Amino acid sequence: MKWPLVSRPLPNAEIPLYNRYYLHAPKASHVDPVIVMGTEFEADALLAFLQQKNRAGGTILTTAHALIRATGLALARYPEMNARVVGRSIRHFRDIGIRMAFFHRNAKEIDLMLIDGVDRKSIEEIAAEVWRRLLEAARGNGGRDRDLARMRKVPAFWFRQMMRFYGFLDRHFHLPAVSRLDELRGGSAMVNDLSHAGMPPLRSYKPSRFADGSDSINLTLGPVETRLVLREGKPVEVRVMPLFMRADHRLTDAYQIGRFLATVRETLQNPERLQLLRT
Repeated sequence: MKWPLVSRPLPNAEIPLYNRYYLHAPKASHVDPVIVMGTEFEADALLAFLQQKNRAGGTILTTAHALIRATGLALARYPEMNARVVGRSIRHFRDIGIRMAFFHRNAKEIDLMLIDGVDRKSIEEIAAEVWRRLLEAARGNGGRDRDLARMRKVPAFWFRQMMRFYGFLDRHFHLPAVSRLDELRGGSAMVNDLSHAGMPPLRSYKPSRFADGSDSINLTLGPVETRLVLREGKPVEVRVMPLFMRADHRLTDAYQIGRFLATVRETLQNPERLQLLRT
């Protein structure tokens, strides 16, 4: 049993006033606390960095691993973002954990995994852990896969009742993580790497919120596109990748989101920073 959140909530005096407006808004107001911000970054340096690392052998690195590492470093730099709403209070996470969506080829559906301690792990260690979890899912021999198989057999009526009861407790009380299925509550951020082959160019993206309250931040990476830019008065082809972020206005504001997203963007544009302990 683990306690992913600190024992005491953030004091009201430390919560910005306008965040408290969203935090304490009545349901009748139909308040929308979601902020979405999008940008893009030049990806040539990142793609060259990954190619060089992969040629050297060892663990294969992808843009997904780079995004996980960059997000973890940004959360370490801005620890106030590493939090979630519980009831009408804000609690910080004890660790920096990041969820990643992936296609479960054995079950033929989307699943999630949690990578914890991201700020303390190298990009190679993150990649090795992700590949190991993907291999377990492909083989279907992991403990989590056995738990998921049992959940799929639960009738719809009882599944709905379980989700309603568990969701009520999770939204209103500080709960421990007691099983493999609720380990996902141990991270405030989720990443989606949608840069795989066959994806269309992304002009806008509104990620949905996960069913529990832990998903306070979502970062989504889009596919590579080629652009013409002027360098010293001459047109030059560069490769860019779109990057979208969704965040909860009860926890943060557009100014903080802009700083956070800029940090992730700068880290991906300067991939040597992925090897540093902190950005």
